[in-house]
Amino acid sequence: MVVVEFGYEEMKKLVDLPLDDMIEGLSSLGAPCEYEENTKKILAELTPNRPDWYSMEGLSRALKAYYKNERPSYSAKKSEYTVVVDKSVSKIRPYTVCAVAKGIKFNDQRIRDVVLLQEKLLGTLGRRVKRFGIGVYPLHAINFPVRYTTMKPGEISYVPLGHEEEMSADKILEEHKKGKQYGHLIRDFERYPVFVDAKEKIMCLIPIVNSAETGKVDEKTEDLFVEVTGNDIHSCKAALNILVCTFADMGAEIQEVTMEYEKETFQTPDLSEKRMKLDISEVTKILGPELKEKEVKKLLERMGYRYEDGEVIVPPYRADILGNIDIIEDIAIAYGYNNFEKTLPDFFSPGERIEPFEQGDRVMRGMGFVELSTFILTNKEKLADVGYGKGVVEISNPNSVEFTVVRPTLIADMLDTFATNKMKGLPQRFYEHGIVQEEATKKKLVFGVMDKEVKFSDVRGYLQTLGRELGLEISLKKFKNKLFEEEISCKVLSKGKEVGIFGKVAPGVLEKFGLEFEVYVCEIEI
Repeated sequence: MVVVEFGYEEMKKLVDLPLDDMIEGLSSLGAPCEYEENTKKILAELTPNRPDWYSMEGLSRALKAYYKNERPSYSAKKSEYTVVVDKSVSKIRPYTVCAVAKGIKFNDQRIRDVVLLQEKLLGTLGRRVKRFGIGVYPLHAINFPVRYTTMKPGEISYVPLGHEEEMSADKILEEHKKGKQYGHLIRDFERYPVFVDAKEKIMCLIPIVNSAETGKVDEKTEDLFVEVTGNDIHSCKAALNILVCTFADMGAEIQEVTMEYEKETFQTPDLSEKRMKLDISEVTKILGPELKEKEVKKLLERMGYRYEDGEVIVPPYRADILGNIDIIEDIAIAYGYNNFEKTLPDFFSPGERIEPFEQGDRVMRGMGFVELSTFILTNKEKLADVGYGKGVVEISNPNSVEFTVVRPTLIADMLDTFATNKMKGLPQRFYEHGIVQEEATKKKLVFGVMDKEVKFSDVRGYLQTLGRELGLEISLKKFKNKLFEEEISCKVLSKGKEVGIFGKVAPGVLEKFGLEFEVYVCEIEI
């Protein structure tokens, strides 16, 4: 889950609603909220499939459609700004899309909101910068045309954001916070991707960190140059649209940038609306109630769409709409799940009894852990971050780059959950039990603890309590595992047989997941 936090009074300036209506509306839309009386803030929990809601502007946009039947339109004006993409980037991070946003009035809060929006997009849609990175620059500091190209590490030297002295590329990867976190994405290449302006000023080492000279946005900044650069051009375009629509809601004028690739030239952002045909009978077949076309039109408008002559007009910030089923889901949300009549299915499907894990669940919940339920499918990139990825069972025809292999461990998703929830309060304790595929299919349980400081004795106590309640004789034996710090890395033994692993997650692994707190994890067979 992604948590967006905002003050009620700030949100009220964007959409004038009573507090109760605001909370009820967001909860009905699928963004359950709670109001903190002490801070006067609303905390909304969002699923990663709605990245356009990762800002106050995005949430207010949804509330305006839901309550007030208001739907903004977006467009980008033509301009003379050009970015030239060199063919040398094709083997590293081959795609970039850019835009210009003019006339934004920044203050501390708005700058913070923009930074948080970037972080949330990178952590979800961007797969922690693996899929794409985002750069935002003050326009006045840049001379066009800009080049997206590569340079040898020894040729790269500039003052990165957060530092006052000039640093080489190698030094940035070794010493800068972002270099330590994302350096593994480019370190093995002979040349590194960079943005360079017309005066040969290095704007950014992609996807690490902006230059302090051309990339520092402050309260005096009014005009922005925005780039989204990565491996998947569709995700890059989706993220750029979300960003520029948010800037437009802040009052900015959006302008196109001409992207000159070796074999094609086009303008971004593309803020045109997508049209999708919708069969009303299909809506009835899937949802049940026989809705008339006028009713469907009204429900779609509550969710921010327009409807004309049998076609749904999808706004440019909706990166999650892949097919009609996504639109029908929004119709169901607008109709209200509580308004559907309860019926029994007209078919019978016998199944096997699933063996319960009642005692284990009871123990973990009693110790203050929250249960997770993640997908059995994952991808090699995520597994590689925790030292797995080789010898896994692969899907022959995957529909998504996110789900290409069967998981051999539950640990990767555990750390991914910590990364998604890192903006929430500490400590955090999660557990999950489920099926994994190693040499054979196995059932495993994983639990993890994240806090500013975690004591070894506390986490060992959780394991001992679990073992005692399940009737297992648990002991630990030290051994090396790249996932863990060397001093706190153990095998879990039961009657002399290895049944799992236990340890404190190594800093290098935490950096790959964007985590800055201490984390212990334990995974055992059950």
